[in-house]
Amino acid sequence: MRGEIYSVVIFAQPVRGLLAHALDFFMNHPSTTASLICPACGQAFLTMQQSMAGVTRCPHCAHSAPRTEFGTQARVVGVQQVRRRVAQMQPWQGGDMAPASQPTTPAAAPGVTRWPVADAVTGQPQAAPLARTFLQPSQALMPVGELPPVAEFTMPSYSGGSSWKGAFILLVFMIVCAVSAWFWWEQSSASDLMDAAPVTEPTVVPEIRPAQSVTQTESRAATFPPPDEAAIAADVKALVSELVAADTAERRADCIHEAEKHGAEIEALFGAGAEEKIELRLLARIPGLPLVLPTGQPVPIFKVVTTRCANGALIRLESGADGKRRIHWPLFHETHEAKLVAFLKQPGEEAAWLHLGLRPSHGLDIPAALRSKYLTFDIQASATGEPRFVACVERDTPLGRFLDRETDWGRAYLSRLLVRRLDVEADTPCMVVIDCEGAQEGGGTR
Repeated sequence: MRGEIYSVVIFAQPVRGLLAHALDFFMNHPSTTASLICPACGQAFLTMQQSMAGVTRCPHCAHSAPRTEFGTQARVVGVQQVRRRVAQMQPWQGGDMAPASQPTTPAAAPGVTRWPVADAVTGQPQAAPLARTFLQPSQALMPVGELPPVAEFTMPSYSGGSSWKGAFILLVFMIVCAVSAWFWWEQSSASDLMDAAPVTEPTVVPEIRPAQSVTQTESRAATFPPPDEAAIAADVKALVSELVAADTAERRADCIHEAEKHGAEIEALFGAGAEEKIELRLLARIPGLPLVLPTGQPVPIFKVVTTRCANGALIRLESGADGKRRIHWPLFHETHEAKLVAFLKQPGEEAAWLHLGLRPSHGLDIPAALRSKYLTFDIQASATGEPRFVACVERDTPLGRFLDRETDWGRAYLSRLLVRRLDVEADTPCMVVIDCEGAQEGGGTR
């Protein structure tokens, strides 16, 4: 039995379906052609039909019959090698008539030529054979002479199968199981490794400043008790609402820390002689707890938007001698009135003290040639951080070493700085920090 071999790449498909297809292939693909003998005309022909139950048609005489009635070359071995012969009438001695038991030879059909045939034993010529059309189907298939015994044709049985086929199926089954087990093990091992491996994100800090683990300011911040943020938020809401709604100077002064120092500015902004009536639009908490330089005290910061300040002012509370929290006026007033923007627009090289928020930066806004000379900070002069400003501090100065030591990445700070405009070609308005309030190494504290 011949069969075709297929190469199959198996990716964990069901084993039962694969074996069923393989068995069906071997069961239903026998030899492609068969040689048959027509029982009517005795001619041999080839057929592609494999089913024994089907009807076969002879291409020579158009005889149709079931497949089982057609003989094969194995059953009539001598058909093509030996001439067919028929029984001839034997002459009786002393008479012209044959016994009744002997068949008489019919007359030849018109147009049929009789040829003398030699006897196989005596070698004497015999009468010509009968025409094909006068032979019975059983006589046309019978050769002259004795033939070797031929086994009766039987249908090949596929139920038992051969030993090598069973071994092949077992081998395929074992390969499928091994491949499936290998794929399962690979997937489970990969998922276990992914679950066990810690996920780390690379961080790129293009900065030459060394980051310190704990600064002195952070160490001092640990000595302060944690602020009561909920109580501070409630106080801010009450104080801001009272400041905006107060109709007397006394009520407004009661909302401001050290109001006696800032009385003129308070009345110019909220008093009866103010240019416009200020109304509150928004009051919100800014996330985080900035540290005050150089004390390290953590303070909550709030955003106040009014009809006069769309970017929002910064506001924080300060505790007085009586233990009551009030508004820190300088930070609120300078950010509400945009004092830094107005100062940088003035000509000249004057310096000014301003309360600002600052955060260490990479200095990408200034020219690359100046980054090795200055430490840089992002300055926050409004609640939204707009417009942006960059503050530069010379590294090789006491103030530069102080800020380098007391500030750290990712932290925001509040401080009072002495600044001056820095004329450099930069993407953002720049200023140079001359001094920082409370910095003993910087000098000139106020």
